[in-house]
Amino acid sequence: MNPSRRLLLATPFLALAAPARALPIPETLRRALDGEAHPRATQALERTLDRLSEMDMDWAAPRLILVNIAGAEMVAFEAGRPVMRSRVIVGTPRNRTPQLMSFATSVRCNPPWHVPPSILAEVRAGGTAGFQAVGNRLIQPPGPNNPLGPLRLGLLNSDGIFLHGTNRPGLFAREARALSHGCVRVEAIRDLCAWVLDMPVEELNEQVATGRTIELHPLQEAQVVLAYMTAWPDAEGRIAIHPDPYGHDGRRASFRRVPRSTPDDPLEVEAAARATLAAAGRI
Repeated sequence: MNPSRRLLLATPFLALAAPARALPIPETLRRALDGEAHPRATQALERTLDRLSEMDMDWAAPRLILVNIAGAEMVAFEAGRPVMRSRVIVGTPRNRTPQLMSFATSVRCNPPWHVPPSILAEVRAGGTAGFQAVGNRLIQPPGPNNPLGPLRLGLLNSDGIFLHGTNRPGLFAREARALSHGCVRVEAIRDLCAWVLDMPVEELNEQVATGRTIELHPLQEAQVVLAYMTAWPDAEGRIAIHPDPYGHDGRRASFRRVPRSTPDDPLEVEAAARATLAAAGRI
């Protein structure tokens, strides 16, 4: 079997495309493990269940964005119900996307790219035409060549890791999508950001079309989890066994949980909400 391709388990239970009652994902994985004999699938199921236990996610949270690093896919949940799926691009084995539990902080339209120090030499070697030099840093203004694409979803205390678009959408068609420097590129970034903001995607597109860098703040909390799941249900409810590009199934991988920030001052929350609505032309 080609290790770069996914293996779909085909027991009768897992072959159900639309079960009468959707089970919680951990329970679905446990049931699959009980009837599985394939060594690779057993390992993937066991390690994924271990990670889920360590993370202790709140599946009933009002809003949850889960990025499956191993599967290169994003799933958005409302109160435990999947409402959106998207292909994503994650970090290479050399520049790994970390396992992280955080919260969405803002949506930035037309984001400039502040080149991370870790790849500054690489970018300089390729030429810096179109970049602005600020001290020892390089900044690429928004535009069609900006690798962040039209939108960036910021995360709380994420050490420079966030979700964003891309100027190379053709890469989403690849089956193996561990291609980035660590951040997560989302194919459906416009739909995802509009959902986070409770804003029609047409309104968000209007903000992007201005060409200006605009910061918009969500009015509801959205938890964001970046997790490495080598066994995971696909859109039809079957369990897909994904490749293990980081080798995490053979050893324990670190996971970082960002605590919620202290409650904001009500006046600050109201001011941020008004700024978002004003930028969208609602007030």
